[in-house]
Amino acid sequence: MNLIMRSSAVLLCLGFGLVHAAGAAQPGWYFVGSAGEASASVSQGEMDENLVSIFASGGLDVVDSTSTLDDSDTGFGLAGGYQVNDHFALEFSYVDLGSVDYQATSTLTDGTNTGVAETRLESSANGPIVSALGILPIGERFSVFGRVGFSLLNAEGSARITLDGDSQRISQSSQKSDPVFGIGAEFSMTRHFTLRLAWDRYLDVGTADVSGDIDADLITLGIRMGVGWFR
Repeated sequence: MNLIMRSSAVLLCLGFGLVHAAGAAQPGWYFVGSAGEASASVSQGEMDENLVSIFASGGLDVVDSTSTLDDSDTGFGLAGGYQVNDHFALEFSYVDLGSVDYQATSTLTDGTNTGVAETRLESSANGPIVSALGILPIGERFSVFGRVGFSLLNAEGSARITLDGDSQRISQSSQKSDPVFGIGAEFSMTRHFTLRLAWDRYLDVGTADVSGDIDADLITLGIRMGVGWFR
């Protein structure tokens, strides 16, 4: 066998090895790190209404108001999971959904006097998630999955109001236990490393007195690592 034939045989063997190594994820433990964009399903009009309610609780009426809303932020997640078989996995994860930032300049009246108030409302949520994944392999390297589970998030809301140079700040914190669902896809790059793209919807992640009842979407790109990589 000449040198060219020997080289071809080696490359062919390596090729088969790589195809096998990059096959579908194997049953067992794994870790996932991901990051992307989180966005809140809240409108500027809804936040304006929340602001009116906050002032009304203090006996003030809003005469006029201008506002801005930043409803998206960077979100990330860290997860550990166990793949039972080709079609089912369990995951325990921690997610940070970033924050929603609302600012407004309002003219207020108590029926006699008027004044201008600068307001900033912020809402954030983070905490653990428990979920189950139903997986559908498509070919050697590609698979899609659906997720359903429960979030145990800590929702934080704060409001800072400055009226005629006098600032006041109120805050609210609440523990949430609500459903989570989502879909995603994975592409196996090697035996132990898989690329994951996912969309997840988190229900009721707001605080009642600051942001109101809002949901959040998290779109992430992540890497899944099988524990065999550490051996």
